[in-house]
Amino acid sequence: MVTVVCEASIIILISKLDMLDTFIDVFGIITIPEAVRIEVVDKGKSTKKMDALLVEKRISDGKITVKKINDSTEKIKLQNDFNLHDGEAESIILYNEINANLLGTDDYRTIKTCRVQKVRYFSTPAFVYQSVISGHITKEIALLKLDKLSKIGWYKDEILEHFKKLIQNS
Repeated sequence: MVTVVCEASIIILISKLDMLDTFIDVFGIITIPEAVRIEVVDKGKSTKKMDALLVEKRISDGKITVKKINDSTEKIKLQNDFNLHDGEAESIILYNEINANLLGTDDYRTIKTCRVQKVRYFSTPAFVYQSVISGHITKEIALLKLDKLSKIGWYKDEILEHFKKLIQNS
């Protein structure tokens, strides 16, 4: 089984695409750090976000696990060196602490940090594509999800077009 750690942006976008259960089906149990739970669930519920309730339910069902990081010194260093927020920094630390296989992120600074630190990562468009390849969704559904992502996400059109072509040619 693949061990996946996620930061807040990908959990939120995947939830808004109505793909949280597919996400869990593809990867099994998803792990998030405590700071991501606070950002997605606690802050989300205070602003009445539906995705917050979905994630909270998956946590209570044991499908998303929440873990505390061990190294708060490294968190401060990552935040200072790469201008990361709590959840992004804790996600990278947790990835390393539990020897995860992948880090899910849609945050540009986190992606840059992953490249520097040689952390294997993926994004929401890549996940949508992988869902087609693994047979979890059809090409037609995937293209609809990418169209929705263009409205709710912050991806450049050329990135989404790249994944649309991959999906169409798969």
